[in-house]
Amino acid sequence: MKNFIVEIKCQTASFRNPDFQNFHKSLELPPPTTIIGIAGAALGYSPLMAQDFFDNYDFKIGIYGTYQGKCSDTWKYNKGIRDMRLYNPEKDGSIIQKEYLIYSSFLIAFSSGHSKALEQLNDAFQYPVYALTMGNSDSLAHIQSIAEDLEETDADELENCFVKGDVVNDVMSLADTGNLNFSIYSNDTLTYDLPLRFSYENDYGRRTISKIDTYSLIGNQMKINFKIKGLNFKNRFIPLFSI
Repeated sequence: MKNFIVEIKCQTASFRNPDFQNFHKSLELPPPTTIIGIAGAALGYSPLMAQDFFDNYDFKIGIYGTYQGKCSDTWKYNKGIRDMRLYNPEKDGSIIQKEYLIYSSFLIAFSSGHSKALEQLNDAFQYPVYALTMGNSDSLAHIQSIAEDLEETDADELENCFVKGDVVNDVMSLADTGNLNFSIYSNDTLTYDLPLRFSYENDYGRRTISKIDTYSLIGNQMKINFKIKGLNFKNRFIPLFSI
């Protein structure tokens, strides 16, 4: 086995944009750390074990997704008071707004040269150890299908996907050399510096960000002036990138 794609559907999903604090705005696709977390839940691994699994076996992933709408929900929470007898709602409580994607569909691609690790992950998605969620514990995910060993290809037309790096900057850099074979709208592409790795106190302990990388979230279809490798599934192109 060289690769496989998991087709996931859910009623709600929310992936916190790290640039927002009091308002938890959602990214429109699950970021790489969320994919590592979902895979870890399927494998029955702790967050640290899941991260080590991807580090040890040189995985590439791809993310494609759509949704039918958005909404906001109000959450009230306490700020870390463990002994509820000491809880004071006026001092220890806070309210935030969370943005949710409604009726989402995601295609998550996994590729690795380590066939045994890839088969282990594929088996885990067939029979997950823990329930799979999309960003929140109440956003349960349903696996619609799993497709294996798709042919790797390349494309210069992208939509509804993550691409590693700053795509608009890369396109314009090539345009400066005379390669004008592209059609993009910068307001349909957002570039984010997202967490990629964490340092953990222990398997389930506190974590701090240890590595950040740049990703472009592609919305409406665009044509770029270079080729990107990925997989085709149900007439959708899913770019692959290393994590």
